Amino acid sequence: MASTDPFLRPLSELADEPWLSLDEATGYGAVLEKLREHHTGSLVVTRAGKVVGVFTERDVLNKCFLEGTRPGTPLRELMTPAPATLPLGATVKEAIALMNQRRIRNLPLVGESGTPRGLLTVGRLIRFLAFAFPSEVVNLPPRPGQVVEEVEGA
Repeated sequence: MASTDPFLRPLSELADEPWLSLDEATGYGAVLEKLREHHTGSLVVTRAGKVVGVFTERDVLNKCFLEGTRPGTPLRELMTPAPATLPLGATVKEAIALMNQRRIRNLPLVGESGTPRGLLTVGRLIRFLAFAFPSEVVNLPPRPGQVVEEVEGA
């Protein structure tokens, strides 16, 4: 039976969104094509079917764009290596704590043997929490210093 506390729910319940995984030998040009094709900004990097890295839009901007990376450059040279991972049985609470502690936005989810089973993104986590706490999200108070551009009403 699943817990009613959203923070204690297993990450397997959040691993329902499509995610992308590519081998570390894949060339940078092919990686960009796959990111565009799948309309995603991050992917899990693998070697022999195991998670060895993460590659994100930030890597493109911070490492590749400014350095003029050649299309054939292998992903292993561009990825963020040895990413933090969590098993599908870990909880939402554990994922939030790890992502906050390590300041990461993309967390690979792994099976028992270290094989990739999903990619938890900050966006996915926010959508899950907004769904779990709808009245709290809808009824958020205005931000201090917020200036309303238009008068409300008809």
